[in-house]
Amino acid sequence: MTEDHNYVKELVPDLVQWYEGNEKDMAFGDYMKAKIKQQEAFMAINKETKGCLGIIALSHTYNRITFLGISHTKYYKLAGDMLMSYALGQLNSRIEIAINLIKSNAEHINYMRELIKEYGFVKEQSALENGVPVDKMIKKASTS
Repeated sequence: MTEDHNYVKELVPDLVQWYEGNEKDMAFGDYMKAKIKQQEAFMAINKETKGCLGIIALSHTYNRITFLGISHTKYYKLAGDMLMSYALGQLNSRIEIAINLIKSNAEHINYMRELIKEYGFVKEQSALENGVPVDKMIKKASTS
């Protein structure tokens, strides 16, 4: 989502590593193509305008949400809930589920942080993802 690009750019002036990858992480475009091919990327679409309201990608292998982008529209909460519910339904709740969130105090990122927390995620640690500071958030395994 272009909105998220702006937040990443605030944190990392040179976005080459974010979009082109590095020795550890693949380029963003290649990553998204792989997720689509593996049927691990999903989009929320506005039925009336056919516009994209949000995208979520996940990894069955690592039991994590690997990307979440939600458009800044009046449908933010609805799209976010749809995407999070769908992804969590695809992942194994009997083991820990992780998501990395851009480390920023920007209003939109704070909305996303609150949404993620509503689904039971808590901050575990800080890290770098493709050169961008992130907070690793964890949803503990379900006991049921």
